[in-house]
Amino acid sequence: MAIYANYRRLRVWIAACVGVLGASFGAAWFAAAETPLPAPTPVPLTLDAAIRLALQQNPEIAALRQQHGIAAAGVVIARAYPFNPVWDNRVRSAFPASAGVTTRTPFDSTVLLELEIRGQGKFRKAAANAALSRADWEIAAQELSLAIRVVRAFDAVVYRYQKNQLAITTIELNRKTTEEAKGLLNVGKLRPADLIILRSEIDDARAQLGQARTALATAWNELRSSLGVVGVEPFDLQGELAAPPLSTDPAPVLAEAAHKGRPDRRARETAVAEADARLRLEVANRFGNLTAGPTYEFDNGSVNNVGAQFAMPLPVLNTHCGEIMQRNAEKARAALDLRRTDVQIDQQVEAALARLKQARAWADTYVREVLPNLEASLKDLRKLFEQGDPSVDVLRILDVQRKLLKARDGLLDAQLEVRQAVADLAAAMGDPAVAVGPCTDSGSSNPTPPKAP
Repeated sequence: MAIYANYRRLRVWIAACVGVLGASFGAAWFAAAETPLPAPTPVPLTLDAAIRLALQQNPEIAALRQQHGIAAAGVVIARAYPFNPVWDNRVRSAFPASAGVTTRTPFDSTVLLELEIRGQGKFRKAAANAALSRADWEIAAQELSLAIRVVRAFDAVVYRYQKNQLAITTIELNRKTTEEAKGLLNVGKLRPADLIILRSEIDDARAQLGQARTALATAWNELRSSLGVVGVEPFDLQGELAAPPLSTDPAPVLAEAAHKGRPDRRARETAVAEADARLRLEVANRFGNLTAGPTYEFDNGSVNNVGAQFAMPLPVLNTHCGEIMQRNAEKARAALDLRRTDVQIDQQVEAALARLKQARAWADTYVREVLPNLEASLKDLRKLFEQGDPSVDVLRILDVQRKLLKARDGLLDAQLEVRQAVADLAAAMGDPAVAVGPCTDSGSSNPTPPKAP
């Protein structure tokens, strides 16, 4: 009985310990669950860093880069001799013995190899090397296209962010003006209808803010798609809409540089070389190859015969004229594609420079004339209103203030147009650095950098 009682006490003690531990663990777990997790720190991201991130993580480019391995395998195939030797062995039965047969199982063996005697290997290797070079230049062209896409998406986020900030500023200014108007209404300097109009301006600005936030979210999604990232990344963009300093060289000079640097043009050049090598290979193959090799025969009279065997196709019925015509047409098409690319480069450079010139003039008009004039007009109106000029009321000040905010909005549109023109010029030149400008470290901050929503 004493042993049983001790056993019961031990069980009660163990159950109590387990209960205490469970309660402690549960309390700690609920406390940890109720504690909010710290928000992730936004990572500064410059335009240059965004381009590098896209080239590293975008799955489209990662898949396209595998084309290099396919083309490199083509070079390995071209370097290997395309034919293997063929061993032909024939065994027969000889009878009757009355015919002088001394060997009942005569046989003969032949080893044959198809020989390329017109230098086909040289042309085949040249075509494969050109195909590899073309694949590399095409990959570079797609990387350039992705970089320009990132530039446009990055600028769009900065533009939409500043549009959103301008909408917030508009609401704050209208609210401030409304608060000031309430005091004027109390002293009889403002009519009730004017106050209603001021309140409607706040509602109109709030409606524009919702549109601006939606456009900003769309711009962020496009940037994430270009970067190849999934989910909401805590990025803190470090950029602005100011255009980088550009070269003052005339269009012909820039076009000549573009001809040398554009990867798609270099791909067209190597395509011409590849088509020429394939044409030469087809011409070399039009008469066929020589097949030769040693032969050995052990006949039914036990006689050993050693010799050589040769075979040569006769190009009588098929001289491969159609195949040669196809290769000629492919070479001509490759040359015309190269010419088309040259013309497009000249056109794109000229169009980008013309667009950039007009966009800069548009932006300069806001910076040098429109905004200073409106700011001065608003300042003068406020001064007259404070002096008690009866010709100036709150609605007139509100009208000029609305025009000033609209002009700032128009300046953002003009700056985006400048950035888009710069992106066009970078694409035409084949150099993303034209759009990026001088690289800055990720620590340099913009006064109001856009953060990922």
